[in-house]
Amino acid sequence: MAKYRTLDEFFADQEPGTLEQVMLVREAIFEAEPSLHENLKWNSPNYVHDGEDRITFNLMNKERKVKLLIHMGAKRKEDRTDKPVLEQDEGIVSWQSNIRGIVSFDDMSDIQSKRAALVKLLRRWLAIPAA
Repeated sequence: MAKYRTLDEFFADQEPGTLEQVMLVREAIFEAEPSLHENLKWNSPNYVHDGEDRITFNLMNKERKVKLLIHMGAKRKEDRTDKPVLEQDEGIVSWQSNIRGIVSFDDMSDIQSKRAALVKLLRRWLAIPAA
């Protein structure tokens, strides 16, 4: 597995089909909040809101799917037994804890069908303070 130093390196190394999916999800992320800062975290694109990591791509998974991890950064305590802090999740989140969930996409058509729900979800998510 390559260790990317820049976002450009990451994007250049993706297979065309994967890159197309990533770019479509990325457009939805910036539609939800244009002021997000994009960087690399865990060797994937990551999005920072108000100084906290809040959204990170996960492409290194056994299903080989495009996934988004929504999370609250490192400061807020995570509770795997508590209910999610976001109640209206558009039905597209698999919650791992109260402050961490995964949105998975099967393919381009799945991304397209979930796009509006994803934008709503991310706007709600980013409205919750991370700390």
